[in-house]
Amino acid sequence: MKPVFKKYHYFVLIVLFTLFFPISASYAEANSVNVGNDFTEKDMTSHLLVYVDSNDLTPDQILERQDQFVPFSQADIDGDIADLDYWIKIDMQNTSDRAKELLLEIQKPHLSLVSLYSENSGSLNLQETIGYSLPFDERIIKHRNLVFPLHLDSSEDIHTYYLKIETDSFFQAPITLWNYVSFSANHSDSQMLFGLFYGIMIAMMIYNSFLFLSLREKTYLYYILFIAGFTILQAIWDGYAFEWLWGDYPWWALRSNSFFILFAALFGLLFTKHFLQLKGIAPRLYKMVHVFTIICAFTLIIPFVLPIGMATMVSTIIATLFALFVILIVIKVRLRTREAKFYIAAWSLLLIGILLNLMAAYQILPLNALTLYAPKIGAMVEVLVLSLGLADKIKRVTLEKEMESKKYYMQTLMQNFFKQMSSVKEHTLLAENGLYTLLYLTKLEKGFYLQKKNAAWEVIVQHGDLSLDDSFHIDDQYLSRIIYATDITPRSFGVQDTFGTFLSIPIVCENHTGLLIVCGEDQDQIDPYQKEKMIPYFQDQFTVLMDNLMNYTSFKESAMYDHLTNVLNRKYFLEKANMLVKEAQKAEQEVSILLIDIDHFKRVNDTYGHTIGDQAIIFVANRIVDTFKELGFVGRYGGEEFIVVTSHVKEQEVINVANELRKSLHSHPLFLNRNQALSLTVSIGVSLHKGNSITSIKDMILEADECLYRAKNAGRDRVVLNTEMKVR
Repeated sequence: MKPVFKKYHYFVLIVLFTLFFPISASYAEANSVNVGNDFTEKDMTSHLLVYVDSNDLTPDQILERQDQFVPFSQADIDGDIADLDYWIKIDMQNTSDRAKELLLEIQKPHLSLVSLYSENSGSLNLQETIGYSLPFDERIIKHRNLVFPLHLDSSEDIHTYYLKIETDSFFQAPITLWNYVSFSANHSDSQMLFGLFYGIMIAMMIYNSFLFLSLREKTYLYYILFIAGFTILQAIWDGYAFEWLWGDYPWWALRSNSFFILFAALFGLLFTKHFLQLKGIAPRLYKMVHVFTIICAFTLIIPFVLPIGMATMVSTIIATLFALFVILIVIKVRLRTREAKFYIAAWSLLLIGILLNLMAAYQILPLNALTLYAPKIGAMVEVLVLSLGLADKIKRVTLEKEMESKKYYMQTLMQNFFKQMSSVKEHTLLAENGLYTLLYLTKLEKGFYLQKKNAAWEVIVQHGDLSLDDSFHIDDQYLSRIIYATDITPRSFGVQDTFGTFLSIPIVCENHTGLLIVCGEDQDQIDPYQKEKMIPYFQDQFTVLMDNLMNYTSFKESAMYDHLTNVLNRKYFLEKANMLVKEAQKAEQEVSILLIDIDHFKRVNDTYGHTIGDQAIIFVANRIVDTFKELGFVGRYGGEEFIVVTSHVKEQEVINVANELRKSLHSHPLFLNRNQALSLTVSIGVSLHKGNSITSIKDMILEADECLYRAKNAGRDRVVLNTEMKVR
């Protein structure tokens, strides 16, 4: 039956056609198709005129209605379901220099009856009648679509053809005119593409059949039946079902479309509610879906008891409700489970494809290649993604087992590493151990350890070839959290190279601030478990180790160093000096001991007080350290007296450096305030021995003390060497 609103459309169309008849007529006359020498193919949509017949007119009567034909695009008949005849007029003119053999293709294979007429001498002559109502073998051109052969003489006359279309389903008539060569090439290309589609669908059915046979899970059975129903439905729409399966059974062919729409909707919903475990997630929606599936099961008999047009309408409504239920289910389950993620990803494109096709059926969207084949494209993606989802589930179980083993391995490994590192007593060595441990655990290739000392950053450990800045300016915000390459670029850490993976771990404790940085060329080498568990655990444990070591080092240094001057105290100086002298004896190298005393220090204390006296001691100590820092080490021997030991330094160099110390005190006095400076001098006694002449550290100190005494008696502010006991 024709819907009322469609009658209203025709009334409006007739009125408009009457008002603008001259324009419409000229449009019709200009719509003939020119077939030249180089003709290959032509989409005929814009060249068609159509007349909708509701009175069962004869062909001769149709010729009397020429003024009532309208352009196809204005007729608004795509998607009609009505007991009507659609007459389509096609004008063609052969402008080539020879006769033309052409093919007229209607790319809507399941039309009930299509008759081709040619106009000759004021009458219509029937050329051929084909369609789903007739056996496939009766066709002249054995093709899945409805194809008519045409012969155009070489005359320049207009050749007029009429198509009479009767359908029990949705009316659609995409028509193309071909030459034989182009048609054959297009047929070959489409066969390959369709073969790919159906091959994938059949492969997925076989794949899931094996899963069903091995797991005995009915979810897979529902999925197989859905894929089978949907694939057969696509074969019906593509014409392959009539060509290969039931071409000799027109009665069933006319009803197969609505049956398999209902079949696919039924098993699609059964699969959905079981796969997503809808009963536990949304009980009310589960009941609604359950009732609807029962209704779908009963509607499977509709194609056999109702007229074909009505059955098609019912199946379309069921398919629409199916799509709406899927949308409701997706909204409800969202992304709660991994299965839901795969389901939504897989069915989204299929659902979009179905909706596009339904909207074309309801004439909301125009019928074109996208809306016609959208369900097929969506179905291919859907079965592939869902099959990947099923494989992912198996893979995920395997990976979870592997991850548990990996977690146990890493935890055991880190415990062993930290146990070994707990015995390290030097912070640079600990930093090195931490860097290599982190590189091993993350499988990254390069790294370095930055330490902040006196407001400046320095590299204390490095592994791998890295291009680093000469100085580092690290923002304090990077010391509060672990940084990954996705958060910031390596350039912010003074790294000039670029990396696929970058990791910065701040190591901050009471007596130490550091950054442990590792990087690699590949993208995302650090897996989620390492980010979430392993690296934070490593940071916590390593920070505790570094904090304990720095506290130990700080305590040890407080016992080793003089609290006022921060140079070695007498006890630890003598220990280190004794070891150095023994090594020099074995290597037969020069060793020198320098005793340095501040001249007239009592006068400084008496004149300025002990506070200024302490400042003077610190000032001289810093000068001594700066002067001898590359040659040996310095200690406070007592009061205002300091001691220095050097090795591998020649006699003349020792004398030069000692005099350099004296001269620096001359040129750089101690400023007490803006207007007052205190000039300080020192006397220096030097005991220098080489090779076998070295006796003991005690004897060398006594010898240096004797030289210092001589320097004092000689007038102070001078250097006396033991070799000749002469003033230098």
